[in-house]
Amino acid sequence: MYEKFFGLDELPFDGLPDNRFYFVGNCQHEALDLLTTNLSRNGSICILSGPSGSGKTTLVRMLIRSLPKRMRIIAIDDPRLDEHMLLATILRASGVVATSFESIAELTLKLRKFLERSVESGIVTTVILDEAQGLADEVIEQIRLISNIEGELGKMINFLLVGQEDLIENIQKPMHKMFWGRVKAFATLHALKRDEVQAYINFRMQTAGCHDPVFTSRAVNTIFKGTKGLPRIINSVADRSLCIACDYNRKTVSSRIVKKAIEIVRHKRSLFSLGYKNFAKHVLMNMFVKLPIILSGIFISILAFVFAYIYLYNNISSVAIQSLMHKDQTVMTEYHKLLNNMLPGRNANTREIALFNNSIKESVFESDSIDTLIKLWGYTKQDGSKATCADLSSHSMQCEVLTKELSYLSIVNRPAVLSLRSDDLTPFFAVVKSFGPEESSIIMGDRLYRVKTEFLEHAYDGKLLFIGKKLKSDDKFEDKVKPENFSNALKRISALVPELKLDLPKEKKELKKAYDRLKGFSDEHVVFSVIDNALAEGPYLE
Repeated sequence: MYEKFFGLDELPFDGLPDNRFYFVGNCQHEALDLLTTNLSRNGSICILSGPSGSGKTTLVRMLIRSLPKRMRIIAIDDPRLDEHMLLATILRASGVVATSFESIAELTLKLRKFLERSVESGIVTTVILDEAQGLADEVIEQIRLISNIEGELGKMINFLLVGQEDLIENIQKPMHKMFWGRVKAFATLHALKRDEVQAYINFRMQTAGCHDPVFTSRAVNTIFKGTKGLPRIINSVADRSLCIACDYNRKTVSSRIVKKAIEIVRHKRSLFSLGYKNFAKHVLMNMFVKLPIILSGIFISILAFVFAYIYLYNNISSVAIQSLMHKDQTVMTEYHKLLNNMLPGRNANTREIALFNNSIKESVFESDSIDTLIKLWGYTKQDGSKATCADLSSHSMQCEVLTKELSYLSIVNRPAVLSLRSDDLTPFFAVVKSFGPEESSIIMGDRLYRVKTEFLEHAYDGKLLFIGKKLKSDDKFEDKVKPENFSNALKRISALVPELKLDLPKEKKELKKAYDRLKGFSDEHVVFSVIDNALAEGPYLE
């Protein structure tokens, strides 16, 4: 290798886990300090995210060294586990017997008893899950439930989820709203900047025993551009660059050497990577070999054209096909019918179809449809930006996302954003304004279309979002709702949901009892729809 050539004591970019070579930049220092502070006490859920190759695994190793001695670390590297396996793995790693025959409830009880003993002994338990962007939604929810386990001294276990940027998107799903609220710290590792790349390379070279500048400034710039500042790739490119420089007997690494190293490491080869002379030679040889064939083809093509021109000119009448068509009324009728169907905009029917298809292509962002739905409620943002579901809480409204059949719209009875797919499987979104057994009306962009309900059923992708009114914590149901409104809503929805068998209140004093009986119904979405319809505020389906 190149150690002796450059006067190195060891390989500076070997990539092996060695704390002496760990470069602590501003980003790494902030993440390490934040995680150490939060994980040193019980009851913390922390997130560490960053692109692949940014040094998350190495940072976790440094974190483990900086945590208190009384810390019990349980590392789980495989995200392909379910709720049962998660509990069993934590218990087994802690030395507690756990079998696959035990239920989740039994394993949770074992874990509670074990954590209570640990806390009494002054031991903090921290579970680190790597590649956490691959965790199933059920496992994320189980982590939240485990983190809620409390004893006399409070919560008794920590979690650190380590993963790529997709991890943040996963836990931002509406279903993980409670989990998101439990996270105490978000630490992010970014790619190194240009100056940090220079400092990173110098630091590792000096740690390995070389104190003279080896990489030129232009070489560092090339490494930064070719690796996007990711430490793992920087190690590979810098290591290969030193090998090439040693082979060339060069004491400095130039930009040209780095480019060659990037070609090898990143498999990037240009058209002239084999040399422009070899390329030109290859092209010229092919031209000389194939030139006679090309010339022969050209000559035959010219002869065929001349023959066809002479033959057709002398044997075919000069009467135009258009003139012949005009003589036959049947042919002309079919001709115009075909043009009307083929060319958009020639008549009202094709023009409407063209506009509809164009609206589908422009309705690919759900946020646009949500903004339209909020405008149907009469709300817009003063700065002109798009309104989102997060803007509704101050108005006692909320967005509800359902994965139900399209017929569930009749129960909701609210305008809703539908997730749809065209015949070529392109996803698009539309706001349904009216919904009937035969015809419905939808809004796409700034246009309202009447469509067959059969079309919506065919294109429906299984998800709908609607806005409903919600009661404030200090609102009394009987004060906000009229008996006739509640009775009408209950009567209408009961016809769609036969198992919803409740007496219709006729007077205000009967509302409280009816409301309490309603809350005992199993389908929470039906309960929400009855209350929402009973409030009789905002737009409903036409």
